[in-house]
Amino acid sequence: MNKKGIISKYDLFVVIVTTLAGTSIFAYPRVLSECVGTDGWLVIILSGIVMIPLLYIIYKAIKFSGYDKFTDMLQNNLGSILGKIIGILVALSSIIIISMEMRVFTEVLKMYLLKRTPTEFIIFIMILVGTFLVRGEIESIIRFNEIAFWLMFLPILIAILFVLKGSDFTNIFPILTHTPIQYAMGMKRSIFAFVGFQIVYVLYPLVKKKDDIVKVTIKGLVFIVIFYIILTITALFVFSNDYVPQLLWPPVTMLSAVNIPGTFIERWEGVIMSFWLIFFFTTYVNLYYFSSEIVKDVFHLEDIKISLVITTPILYVLSLYPENIAEVYTIKEFLFPYIGLGTMVVLPIILLFSGVVRARRVKNEI
Repeated sequence: MNKKGIISKYDLFVVIVTTLAGTSIFAYPRVLSECVGTDGWLVIILSGIVMIPLLYIIYKAIKFSGYDKFTDMLQNNLGSILGKIIGILVALSSIIIISMEMRVFTEVLKMYLLKRTPTEFIIFIMILVGTFLVRGEIESIIRFNEIAFWLMFLPILIAILFVLKGSDFTNIFPILTHTPIQYAMGMKRSIFAFVGFQIVYVLYPLVKKKDDIVKVTIKGLVFIVIFYIILTITALFVFSNDYVPQLLWPPVTMLSAVNIPGTFIERWEGVIMSFWLIFFFTTYVNLYYFSSEIVKDVFHLEDIKISLVITTPILYVLSLYPENIAEVYTIKEFLFPYIGLGTMVVLPIILLFSGVVRARRVKNEI
């Protein structure tokens, strides 16, 4: 089946936003507060600005390849063997990302709701549901993201309005009190909250109107930056910079304290977990599909259902590898920077350079 031109501008925007807004956002305010205190909002803006040229390079690399599939682009520019190896590494990096995020979500779920449920069982059920969605391929993924988008952001933003009642808005001060080195360190940890943008390698070739790709991508980036800023400064308003670094997931603690007059809900943990479930599942399903699609193309499999037989056991084993939540964050802080650097910086530059060289060679031969 020819899938060219099946993604609209709105679809592209929604999938980019929902992929980036994974479970990492719930630890994001703590990470920034540890690095730059009350200046986290500035680091988010700077990180977003840095992402713009990187995304443009990815776009140009894909455009130079004639909007080929990701694996075809790799093999055409880098050779069959090297292209397949890099494709497998990119797929594996995406599986590592979602396996660590899955383990984080599982630990939180056990902490607040399912204390006696085995970790293995929770992970198995989540993989089962994700596999069902991925089997429907890109059309099912897009429909799921369109529904999830509104369920993710609208309730959270409404809840924040109630959280702000009684908050101290002066907690965001003082500002601009850190050294350039501290801001650089903050950006180093901040920018990898944008890991997940590699999904565009699959999305761009499928977009109907190619001329709108850059504009829509930047809109998605701006949306995420604004959402990150809102979460970060709200956590500061509620807890202050002295307390935010002590919280593992500040937004979860913050939203659990929501008090809406007239409601019959006494414990908001279940409601918050339902929000977190949607945030996690969009990132999980999108990157799960991305990695399975790469595996299918690399090994020339007939159907993504066959590639799932390969990716699913790897995802399950990696999710169970860390012994506890502390080890999960140790692995994330060690591996995610390299994954982000490889997929978002090094690979696009190599593909763009090799694509330009290849295009000139073909032109000279003609």
